Amino acid sequence: MDIFWRLILAHLLADFTFQTDFIARWKRKNLFGGIAHSFVFFICASALCYGRLAQSWNVFGRHFPVNGWVALAILTLLHFLEDDWRVRAVKRSSSADTFIFFLIDQFVHVALIFIFFPFQYPGYNEKWVFLAILFILATHFSSIFVYFAEKGATGTSRLDSSERYYSMGERLFIGLALLLPGLWACSFAAAWLVRIVFKRGKNPDVTFLNTIVSNALAIVIGIAARLVLYAC
Repeated sequence: MDIFWRLILAHLLADFTFQTDFIARWKRKNLFGGIAHSFVFFICASALCYGRLAQSWNVFGRHFPVNGWVALAILTLLHFLEDDWRVRAVKRSSSADTFIFFLIDQFVHVALIFIFFPFQYPGYNEKWVFLAILFILATHFSSIFVYFAEKGATGTSRLDSSERYYSMGERLFIGLALLLPGLWACSFAAAWLVRIVFKRGKNPDVTFLNTIVSNALAIVIGIAARLVLYAC
């Protein structure tokens, strides 16, 4: 399963960390934006899985052997086609750009990775991969998740880019606080949560839903990171 989690990390890097507002707009304008975005996924996956790409991958549940580079090229093409389908669907109807549609899009990407990763290799306890995944989930992924959740509930999201980055920093701090040993983790995280609630409550641009969802994600991901870090 080590290749699977590395491919998931590559997907998160391409879809969230390295997908800037410029690339997101470019994707919506023409195919070259989608190609550039998919190439970012290919570069990230190549770097993370380089040692295994020259080997044969038994994909489709161990029933179909294919070279690792070929499997990655197919995954990149499918990543592009999925994103292009989503862009076209949103262009046809802006109502398609919803929270549910966002979740379906991510599910399809993960499902494709599951189909094309090699089943024959054993998994390793690569904590750094899991921690990197959780870091992206707590920062860039959660920003998009909260944006679509708020948009779906209220019809709009009022946070600008600078406010979203500030929220990312808050979630990251909570996650790091939960990695501290003993009761210090809960103490620092609780104190910071109280500070956030009071501060955000005075900001008219931050909804109650945003505060709840953002902090809930930070706590859940922080606890998951703690379990990974201190696992045997």
